[in-house]
Order: sequence, then structure tokens, then C-alpha cells
Amino acid sequence: MLLPVLNTPVQSAMDPSRRTYWVFLLAAIAIAIVVLALQQGAFYWRRWLRTFFSRQYFLSRSSATDIGYWFFNAVLKLAVIVPLMGGHLVFTLFVVRFLHHNIGPAPDIDGQWMAIPWVMMTVYTLVFLITEDASRYGLHRLMHQVPWLWRFHKVHHSAKVLTPFTLYRVHPVEMTLYYFRGTLVFGLVSGVFIYWWGAKVSGWHILGVDAIGFLFNLAAANLRHSHIWLSFGFLERWLISPAQHQLHHSTNPSHFNQNYGAILAVWDRWFGSWRQAGKRQKLNFGIE
Repeated sequence: MLLPVLNTPVQSAMDPSRRTYWVFLLAAIAIAIVVLALQQGAFYWRRWLRTFFSRQYFLSRSSATDIGYWFFNAVLKLAVIVPLMGGHLVFTLFVVRFLHHNIGPAPDIDGQWMAIPWVMMTVYTLVFLITEDASRYGLHRLMHQVPWLWRFHKVHHSAKVLTPFTLYRVHPVEMTLYYFRGTLVFGLVSGVFIYWWGAKVSGWHILGVDAIGFLFNLAAANLRHSHIWLSFGFLERWLISPAQHQLHHSTNPSHFNQNYGAILAVWDRWFGSWRQAGKRQKLNFGIE
């Protein structure tokens, strides 16, 4: 048990399904350098290198706390949560068996357009993206607006310095809720698709992982928890930018209860919690 936990940073750096995969971290650094060069001037390379690689940023007490939560939750997940709740495939098989038992065999789709592999893969990928992202938005909003859930979620918002590892700064109860949410969504979507289209169901993948998640992590997802202000401009009506998520962490009361979304901004716009990043501004993070 101890060895897998100690290997957590190495495993995360080599796993394309993790946001701390080395390719995603390098991509975030490259994007951050370009953003700083544009904001501070291309000739002031020493200034923006000091801004990004600041000791006060990476070696702060807040950053150390992030790492501590990362290891503690890794132990809890390996030792308790996964053995008790099972994996995603277990719940998927349960959904398939439930549908077969209560509905009967699925109708034959041979000759229909959904039988075309690339069509089925595209539909599955999009349905999973929408369901996954909507459920994340819903649970995240509940974590803020239900008082007893906020008592757990405020651990994440207590970070005064945002780094890519702040992603792992979550209370064990919140981690369990998100694990259950992920298992439920994966099992329901995959189970329904396998019931209708059989075991050949699969989505689009890059390096063996979900293509949408891979591209999201590659496109500066690690800068969401950082001091690098990156706005998507007019695209923020559809996609949550790192700057929008930083506003979500701001201690300014005018920024509270906004930008709950993970990837898509449509949920925030539809339910009145959307805020565009606007012009770059100095933010303080944590819980006042």
C-alpha cells in the first residue's frame, strides 16, 4: 500500500489520464510563458521567468498543503473508497444487466446509421462529455450552496496560492462524492450504450484516454489553478477559461458563486452563474 502511494507523483506524471501528466505540465508552462511575454513584453524575459518560477509561489505553505492532501487522499482512495465502491466497470456491468433483465434484449441496429463505428464513437463521446460536465457543474454548485457540503468544499477554497496541485486539495468527503459521481455517470452512459450497441462501444481516444479530456488538459487546464491570467475572450460564452476559474476562487465578494463550470460555460449561462473574465485584474485567493 505504501509503495503505490509513494509512487503517486511518478504515476501521475506518466499517466495521460491525469492532469499532472508531463505533457500537460509542459504545455501549461509553454502557454504560460507565451501569455506572460505578451502581457509583460517579449523583451522582459527575466521578469516573466521570475513571475512563473517564483519560490514564494511553488514553495509556499499553501502549496505544501496541496501536496499533503494529494498523498492523504491517494491512501484513502486505494485503501477504502475503491475497495468499497468498486470501479467504473463494475457499475457499468450492473447497468447493462439491469436493462437486460427489466427491458429485454436491445433491438438490432445493423444497417442503421448508428451502426457506423465513427458515428457511434462520436455520439458516445459527445453524450459522455455533456453528461459528465453537467454533473460536475451540478455537484460543484451544490458544494457551494448547501451549507453542510460547503464545510467540506471550503478546504479547496482555502488555498491562498493556486498551483496545478491545488486540484488535489479536497476534503476526503468531497473526493468520495466526486468519485461516486464519476462512477455513476460513466456507468450509466457506458451501460446504456453497451446495452444498445454491444461491447464494441468506445469513444474517441488519444494515447488510450478520452479525447475530450486529453485535449482539455492539453489546452492549459493546469493554468486554472495558477497565477497566470488567461482569458478566452468571446469563447468564454462556451468554454470556461483559466481566468474565469480564478475569479471563482477570488476573495472579492462580487466574484462569489460564479463560474462553477469545468469545461462548458453553457451551464453557468443557463443557470445565472456565468461571469466573463474581462480585463486582467489582481486577485487574492483563500477564505476571508
